[in-house]
Amino acid sequence: MTGLSIFLFVFAVSGENQKAKWKGTISEEKGVKVIKNPKTPLYGELKLDLTEDLSIGKETDDRYMFSGIRDIKVDRDENIYVLEPRNKRVQKFDQNGQFLCQIGKQGPGPGEFQMPFSVILDDKNGIVGVQDLRTLKIFGKDGNYLNKDISLEIYSSQLVADTNGNLWGVGRESEGSGEAGGNTFRVLMKYNPQGKVEKKVAKVLYDIFEKRMGGAVASVVTVTLGEEYDLHACPASDGNLIYGYSKEYELDVINPDGNPLLKIRKEEPYQNFTAEEKREAGKARLPEHKPFFYSIFSDSQGRIYTRKNHPDPAENVERIFDIFSKDGYYLYKATCLFHPYLIKNGFFYTQFVNDDTGEVFVKRFRIKNWDQIKAGAEIK
Repeated sequence: MTGLSIFLFVFAVSGENQKAKWKGTISEEKGVKVIKNPKTPLYGELKLDLTEDLSIGKETDDRYMFSGIRDIKVDRDENIYVLEPRNKRVQKFDQNGQFLCQIGKQGPGPGEFQMPFSVILDDKNGIVGVQDLRTLKIFGKDGNYLNKDISLEIYSSQLVADTNGNLWGVGRESEGSGEAGGNTFRVLMKYNPQGKVEKKVAKVLYDIFEKRMGGAVASVVTVTLGEEYDLHACPASDGNLIYGYSKEYELDVINPDGNPLLKIRKEEPYQNFTAEEKREAGKARLPEHKPFFYSIFSDSQGRIYTRKNHPDPAENVERIFDIFSKDGYYLYKATCLFHPYLIKNGFFYTQFVNDDTGEVFVKRFRIKNWDQIKAGAEIK
């Protein structure tokens, strides 16, 4: 099997010849619709039928030579933006993989990056935002720096924009202090165009404590395996936003004003840590159980995906996803060997690292059975 063939996995859909019977319940809490799904997906297990459509990468040309890809985005013209924190730049390619321009470079000056983290596209206004620490640096799609940076009042580890151009972030707040340690929270915030916090939508406990060491206070994460509960968020294709706290299996859909529209729940047992994982953690304090998911994203059809296993599993361990319709029904359980950076218009975008040479490639795969994957629930 060649190095590339491991990417070519097949999405096969089971049990779709007849309408499935959904076994969940629908209720209402404080005027918000609640969809409670059973642990079994409506349409069974799913394997994407992928065929390689494009490969970008070349060791002999610096414009195509990647290192440590952090983010991949695609605009409405199918241009591809690749963020590399190590190279402190964003490379833009057309839909055929031809280099178009570089956005930003390393440095402390205007339009330069110190630690670029994510790319935000605003197709409506034709701009590209690159988060660099607490600043969203603004460029035109031609790569020209516009000098219209947005300084964030509170740093966000997850900065996203909905399709209306509103900025959302997941920040951190602390309450209390002292040797016993205070509480740290993750907060979902909406920013105004100047980067000030306009609204705080959700606030959940982030399991970090502080302890005093030689007169100084140091923050210490309670786990060493990256298994802490966290708040995750992503934009939906219809302009809304989806978020969830991974301690419980619940996703919340809110509108651009931050008002609740829908709660999505799934019946699933808690997964406990194994004896080996407890030994690996050493003296670190483990959570009550493993998180239910590690990330959330949505495709161009509005389907919602939760990443079920750790972002950095052992090599060749299948990634597991639950897929929900935009109105909250659990459609499929899906598996694949690699995490998609983006699923859009029938294409699957990811990166591939050649273990023998160390070369890094951006890969686009066409999903051959995209039109057969259901976007909604057909319920008896």
